[in-house]
Amino acid sequence: MIDQTQKLSKRYFPKREGVKPLKRSLSGYETEMFVLNEEGMLDHSGQLLKKAKKKSIDVKKECAKSMVEIVCMPHKRLSSTGLNLLDRLIRMNELAEQEGYALYPFSTYPGLNEAVFRKKEDYAIQQKILGKSRFRNAGLCCGFHQHYTLPRGAFDKKTQFLRYSVNSKINRTLLGSYNLLIAMDPILTTFLQSSPYVNNRFLAKDSRMLLYRGGKKLKFQEGLYSHHQFFGGLPPYKQTMKDLLSTLQRRYHRWKELLLEGGLELPASLKKGSPLDSCWNPVRINSKGTLEYRGGDMNYPSVLFGVSTLIKFALRKIQQDFMMVIPLDMELKDAFKVEKNLLFIPPHALVRKRLQRHSAYDGLASKDLRMYIKAFLRFTKKEVYTRYRPLLSPIFEMVDKKQSISDRILKKARRRGYGKTIPSSFAKELGLFYSSKLSRDLKKTRHALLRIEGY
Repeated sequence: MIDQTQKLSKRYFPKREGVKPLKRSLSGYETEMFVLNEEGMLDHSGQLLKKAKKKSIDVKKECAKSMVEIVCMPHKRLSSTGLNLLDRLIRMNELAEQEGYALYPFSTYPGLNEAVFRKKEDYAIQQKILGKSRFRNAGLCCGFHQHYTLPRGAFDKKTQFLRYSVNSKINRTLLGSYNLLIAMDPILTTFLQSSPYVNNRFLAKDSRMLLYRGGKKLKFQEGLYSHHQFFGGLPPYKQTMKDLLSTLQRRYHRWKELLLEGGLELPASLKKGSPLDSCWNPVRINSKGTLEYRGGDMNYPSVLFGVSTLIKFALRKIQQDFMMVIPLDMELKDAFKVEKNLLFIPPHALVRKRLQRHSAYDGLASKDLRMYIKAFLRFTKKEVYTRYRPLLSPIFEMVDKKQSISDRILKKARRRGYGKTIPSSFAKELGLFYSSKLSRDLKKTRHALLRIEGY
């Protein structure tokens, strides 16, 4: 009996063997931005995207014609991936300025936004299932996505699905990474928030979270996924690999049921693609074999890479040292404490209801959220390489000043005498003002990444 218990204990509390890590994970990014014309209004013509294609700038179409998406090649080093992304963003921004456009780097355009959608089968399907009025929200929001490769052996490239293994190291590391990102979500959304105004009115400091996720926990029933939280809400933790696999399969089958109930044919992407392609949650397992964080607002590159550094080194700690992430009833100040190879996080009910709501509506004005953030930073600061720590400067500045980009926008509006609503003239002014600062931020951030690379 003792021998059997010891065997189970070794599987449940795996230790890293050897000096070298098992793998070096790749990171990658997706960034979305609005295109403005010279007057500071949204441009729905799509002309800038066409010009970018002619210049061989790797830019992609988004659901609305006023948006563009710039991605990058994944790399083992965050600095290398970042430089790849920044070079593309710099070229795109320079082209926009030359052609009389501006790239608005935040998550919602503050003025009127009557989104013009591109014709695509997937968009038509989502509109039918989620509802036409709610689907409009997809054209109101730009976001930032970060990919981090799954633990080696966890993903089957042929089936484009997770591979179940009795190897507890792989299972626990994957679950730990997944659960940790969920626990981090209210922190990351707070740092990234840049969307206080949309359609000339204030919704929340993170309006994108309401418009996109919605639901009872956020007290907002007009969100894109308000009535379909299974597909777009912040998910609960998973305790075992079989729990996770079961949820992924159920979500896939439920989406197919909704298609059939709506009288829609199954698209080729579902017939031949991966079961992982039918979800849009803030934290998800991607069919590319990555753990994807897609819950935050778009922001200036300096802020994006501050957040990216936190994500990378937190997940790196879990995957390389086989840390186990354990939910536990605790005070917020005790969150993210490490004991041996255990990292403790609060219950998902607390994260998904109380902290998520604080992040959306209160941001850094919330005492509870600030306590939670400081606990997280105590954990991650120890893990971030010294040469990467300068990238965290915008994050610590936010915490010290209790001021995010959303707070700065609201402060600017208050100085002009505006509150819950703003006129279109001021929305245009905001758009051009913050767009004009993108070029400087791009160059400053590129310089910081070059220093990390040794240039």
